[in-house]
Amino acid sequence: MEEKRNSLSNHEDPSGQVQEPTVLDWVKSILRFNPIPIPEKVATADEKAMAPAHRPPLSPRETASRPVEMPAWSQLRFPLALILAVIAQFTIESIKTSPDCCSTRHYALIFISLHLFIVSAAILAFSLIRGDFRIEPLPAVRGTASVVAFRPMPLLFAVIFSMLTYLTSSEDTFRLSTVVFWSAALISALMAFWEGDFSLRPAFERWKNHLAHRDFKITIDTWSLLVLLGFGLSAYFRILHLNSLPPEMVSDHAEKLLDVMDVLAGKTSIFFPRNTGREAMQFYVAAATAKWLGTGISYMTLKIGTVLAGLLTLPYIYLLGKEVGGREVGLAAMVLAGIGYWPNVISRVGLRFPLYPLFVAPAMYYLVRGIRRNRLNDLLLCGLAVGLGLHGYSPARVIPIVIVLGVALYLLQRESRGQRWALISRLIAIGFIALVVSLPLLRVAIERPDEVFFRTLTRVGDTERDIGVSPLKIFASNVIKGLGMFVWDDGEVWVNSIPHRPALDWITAALFLLGLVFVFVRYVRERNWVDLFMILSIPFLQLPSTLSIAFPNENPATNRAAGAFVPAFVIAGIALAAVPAYFRKLGKERRHVIASFVSISVLLLVAAVENYQLVFDEYAEGYRRASWNTSDAGEVIEGFAESVGSYDTAYVVAYAYWMDTRLVGINAGQPDRDYAIWADDFDALLSDPRAMLFIVNPADQESVSKLMELFPAGTITRREYDIEGKDLLLYFVPQDSGREGFEKHGRESQ
Repeated sequence: MEEKRNSLSNHEDPSGQVQEPTVLDWVKSILRFNPIPIPEKVATADEKAMAPAHRPPLSPRETASRPVEMPAWSQLRFPLALILAVIAQFTIESIKTSPDCCSTRHYALIFISLHLFIVSAAILAFSLIRGDFRIEPLPAVRGTASVVAFRPMPLLFAVIFSMLTYLTSSEDTFRLSTVVFWSAALISALMAFWEGDFSLRPAFERWKNHLAHRDFKITIDTWSLLVLLGFGLSAYFRILHLNSLPPEMVSDHAEKLLDVMDVLAGKTSIFFPRNTGREAMQFYVAAATAKWLGTGISYMTLKIGTVLAGLLTLPYIYLLGKEVGGREVGLAAMVLAGIGYWPNVISRVGLRFPLYPLFVAPAMYYLVRGIRRNRLNDLLLCGLAVGLGLHGYSPARVIPIVIVLGVALYLLQRESRGQRWALISRLIAIGFIALVVSLPLLRVAIERPDEVFFRTLTRVGDTERDIGVSPLKIFASNVIKGLGMFVWDDGEVWVNSIPHRPALDWITAALFLLGLVFVFVRYVRERNWVDLFMILSIPFLQLPSTLSIAFPNENPATNRAAGAFVPAFVIAGIALAAVPAYFRKLGKERRHVIASFVSISVLLLVAAVENYQLVFDEYAEGYRRASWNTSDAGEVIEGFAESVGSYDTAYVVAYAYWMDTRLVGINAGQPDRDYAIWADDFDALLSDPRAMLFIVNPADQESVSKLMELFPAGTITRREYDIEGKDLLLYFVPQDSGREGFEKHGRESQ
C-alpha cells in the first residue's frame, strides 16, 4: 500500500526515468482528500547542459525584477483558459436569451459549453500548478490572539443600559428613552472591549492642530486616482436615469410609503407589521430623505436611500478584495460590482434589497481582517455590522451564521493551535456587540414572534401551504438552482431581475468560474481558511433564497440571495486581477504593459457595455411591460384636479388583477388617498353636482355600460399607451362650465 501511495508523486516511463505527476493524478489525489505535493519545476537535461558552470548570485532586487523565461506553450495556458471560459459563458447566455431556449440544438450547445468550462478549469489549474504565474499568497496571521480582556465598569454599564433598552422597547415603539439607553449601551459595550485608547480626545487634538497650522495638503497618487475613477464609474451606472428607471412602483412600494407616512406622523415603530412585517431601517432613512431633501412621499424618496446603500457597499467590497488578494483584486471586485446588472437593479428598485449586501460586506471584511491581523477592534466592528444588518432586511438574519462559519473554518486550521479559546472568546465579544445593537428588535421578536418570523416560517415550513414532498429533497434542489444563478438562471421575479437569465454578465460569470479555480488551488496549496471561507460563504449567504421550501418557485431570488454577490464579485476580481499578474510574469517590457492594459480594458469595456444594455434596455423594457402604468393614471387625475375638477371627484374603477389604486394617489400627489371605487358604488355619486372623472380598464365593459347608464351626459375617451394592454378609458362627467377646460388639458397631456 505504501508503494502505491508513493507512486502518486512520481511515475516511471518505460526507460525507467522518473516523471512528475499529471493533472489527472493531482485531481484524483484531491478526491481522495490526500493531495500530492505540487512539484517544483525540474530542469531538463538540455537546460542543465546549457546552464553556465559558475554564475554569481543575484541580489534580491535583481531576483524580484528579473522576468522569468516561459516556454511558448506555458505562455498560452492562462489566455486559453480565459478565452474558453468566456466563449462557454457567452454561448450559455445566448441560449438563455434565445426565444426558443433549450431546444434540442441548444442542449447540444449546453453540453459543449460545460465541457469547455471543464477544460478551461483544468488548463488554469495546470497553469497554476506549473507556476506559469504566481497567485499572491495571503499574508500570515500577525501575532497570537489572547483571551479577550475587558474593562469592568464599562461592561457593567453596558449590561445595565442594555436592560433599560430592553425594558423601554415595549409595545414595538422607539421612545426617546429607548434611543438614549440604546446608544449608551452600545458605547459602553465598545468601551468595555476596545483595545487601546477609546477616547476621542487624541483625534480631536490632532484635528485641532491641523486647523491651527493650516497645512492641508491633498495628494492623490496614481492608484488612488484609479480607485476614484472606478467608484465614479460605479456611481454613474447606479445614478443614471434613476428618475425614470424603474418607471413604475408596485404594491410593495405602496406599503413602504405608507410606513414612511406613519413615521412622519410620529409613529416610531421598531418593527413594521404591514405587508407580513418589515424591519425599520429603510423607513427612517426614507422619512429623513422626504423631509430633509424635500422629495416627499414619492418613488424617488425610496430610490435615493437604496441607491445610497448600494454605493456604500462598494468601498467594503474593495477593502474585502484587498484583504483577500491585494489592492488589484479589491479594485477589480469593486468595479465589477459597480457596473454589474445584479447589484445595480436591486439598488435602484427602491425596496430594502441592498440593505443585505450593505452589511454582509463590512461584516466579512472586519472578520477576515480581525482574524488575520489579530485585531479585536475589527471583530467588534464586525459585530456592529451584524447587529445593524438585522434592522435592515430579513435575509440579513443569516449573517451571524456566516460569521460563525468563518470562525469555525479558522479554528479547524493548524495555525489556530494554541489560540482557539482566545478566538472563541472573541467570537463571544462579536456576539455581545451584535446583541446590544439588536436589542429593540429582540424585544419585539419575543413579544410578537408571529409577526417578526411570519415571512420566514411561511417559506421554510408548512405555515401557509402544505409542502407535500421531502423538504430535504426540495432544499437540495434549491441549493443547486441557487448555485447556478450566477451563470445560468436568476429566477423569475421581474421586479428585481431579468427573469431566467444569468445573474452575472458573461464576462463576469466567466471570471467568477475561473476565480473559483484560483481560490481552490490556492487553498489546496496553502490551506488558508480565508479561501475556503470565500467559497463556502456563497451557499450560506444564499440560504434566505434556498430555504424557500414551501415556495420553491421563488428560488433563486436575486433579492434574498443578494448577500452572496459580495464574495462572488471578490472571487471574480481575483481572476480579473490575474491578467496583469500574468503579463508581469512574462516581463516588464513596454509591450507587456500595453498588452496588460489592453486586455483589462477590453474585458471591462465589454462587461460595461453588456451590463449597460442589460439594465437600461432589457430590464427597463421588461419592467415597463410587466408593471401597470399607475403614474399615467396619476397624471390624468392631477390634470383633472388642476383644471375643471378636484381630487375628491376622481376615481379609478376597481378591476381584478389591475393597478394598485393607492399608487395612483401617490403619483397624483395625494399619498393618503386610495382612488378605488367599485361599480356597485356608482349610485352614491348621482347626487354630486361636481365634474367627475372615472378611469376604467378597457376590458371592463360592464362598468363602462353602467357609467353610461347612470351618467348619460358623460363622454368617454381612450388614453393610449405604447404598450399593448395598458390603455386607459377616461369617462368624464362634466359640469356645464368646465368641460372645455378639461378637454383642452386632456389634448395637451396626450
